[in-house]
Amino acid sequence: MYQAGTTLKLDFGTFCHFGIADGEGNVIHNSKKRMMVTRDTEAEFSEGREILVSSITSENQGSAVLRAMSYIGMPYNLMSSNCEHFARLAHGIEIESTQLQQYLLAACGIGIAAKNNNATVKLAGGAAAMASLLTPTEESPFKNATVAVIVVVALMTLAKS
Repeated sequence: MYQAGTTLKLDFGTFCHFGIADGEGNVIHNSKKRMMVTRDTEAEFSEGREILVSSITSENQGSAVLRAMSYIGMPYNLMSSNCEHFARLAHGIEIESTQLQQYLLAACGIGIAAKNNNATVKLAGGAAAMASLLTPTEESPFKNATVAVIVVVALMTLAKS
């Protein structure tokens, strides 16, 4: 049993699923399977997978549980109300999905690299995609992708001079 307000996660390899422990052996999470925020036992939440503790947290974890409980029944939406959005909402912190950011930024970078004829732009797109995918879960990929693009453009510019 996890302390009330602890954000829990399940690692599915290509994505993670998040929920909030209620301190009584249950997890409140926005379930894609049920298409809404629900409260399940830890065993139901884990579906046989190892439960990990997430770095998503706030100073008052007790408030996170109360907020999470108040959202039971809220509908699931991949783009605006997924499990990561929900965990952040419950903790009262910036509502974002870093996983979604990673995949969208990587797709954009790959698209730019594939469709552009300019070598610098191709490398910059690839660098943005790679940096995005290598950013740890729960961290926004934008800073890493930006730094990677700047480094590639600077190196390509220096190589041409």
